[in-house]
Amino acid sequence: MASLIENLITELNEEYAVYEQLLTVSMEKTTAIVSNSLERLRATTDKEQLLVDTITGLESTRKQTMKNIAQVLGAKESELRIIDVCEMLKNQPEFYDPLIEIDQKLGRLAKKLRDINTHNQNLIKEALSMIEYNINLIQNLDRAPETAEYNKDMFHKAGR
Repeated sequence: MASLIENLITELNEEYAVYEQLLTVSMEKTTAIVSNSLERLRATTDKEQLLVDTITGLESTRKQTMKNIAQVLGAKESELRIIDVCEMLKNQPEFYDPLIEIDQKLGRLAKKLRDINTHNQNLIKEALSMIEYNINLIQNLDRAPETAEYNKDMFHKAGR
């Protein structure tokens, strides 16, 4: 069981390191969106995708470790969370302390990522709204009615 917990801590630390890189790329993405640089946005999106692929692989490994821990504990894999493992290890500080620390760090980092991604999403929505407004404006200029030329004589002729 000890080696499984050590593996879990190592895997979570590896995930954390990649999520930190993802946070940096997400902040770069914000700058690219604000500066309206499609090339920078494309580059950051490509970096982001590579990091997400890496995280997916790391999560797969971590899930397998959690599955193994669940089997050793006789627990349901789908119901076992990291915090549950931490609770079981309260009397073993050599495992409990690093596991609870990385779990909390991941939670804080996940919140920062959610906030930045929500901000980026809102920026993109605003940019799309401006583009839609500009398109509508241009389309309506083509459809604008032609105005007649009015002068003071035209009213005098109509009254006759």
